[in-house]
Amino acid sequence: MPGAPITAIGTQRSAHPAAAGTGPGTATAEKRSFDRRKEEVPAARRFVRDTLADHPGSLDAELLTCELVTNAVQHATDAAGITVVVIRHGQYVHVDVIDDGRAGLPHWREANGDDESGRGFQLINEIAYRWGFVRERDGTCVWFEIAP
Repeated sequence: MPGAPITAIGTQRSAHPAAAGTGPGTATAEKRSFDRRKEEVPAARRFVRDTLADHPGSLDAELLTCELVTNAVQHATDAAGITVVVIRHGQYVHVDVIDDGRAGLPHWREANGDDESGRGFQLINEIAYRWGFVRERDGTCVWFEIAP
C-alpha cells in the first residue's frame, strides 16, 4: 500500500483518552529488555502473552510485538538491545518496541506474490487501532495500539 501511514510523531504516548490515562480506571505498565538476538524474539512474545493473558486483544498484541521485535533484530544493526513496554488501560493496549540503534529508519515495503518478507508493517496497519514510530537521539520506538 503506497503511502501507508508510517509517521514520525513527537511522543510515544497515544492521543486516545483511555490509552493516555485520562479515562476511568488505572493504567498498568510492564517493561522488559532483551538482547538484539533472534533467539530473544520468542521471549518477547511470551512477555506480551503473560502480561496480557486475559485481554481480548492479547493474541493480536503478541503477533504485532513479534513482528516489531523481529524487525529490530533484523534491521537495527547497530543496536545492542530492545525494550518492550506494554501499557494496559481497560480494554486499550499500547505497546512500544524500542531499540537503542541509530542506523536506518522504519519504512514501508510493498511485498509481492512469493516474497518471504516485507509484510510486517502491512500486518500492523491492518490489525492495530493506531501505530507509528518515534526517532530520537537514543534510538527508535515503533508503537501500536489495540482497541476493542
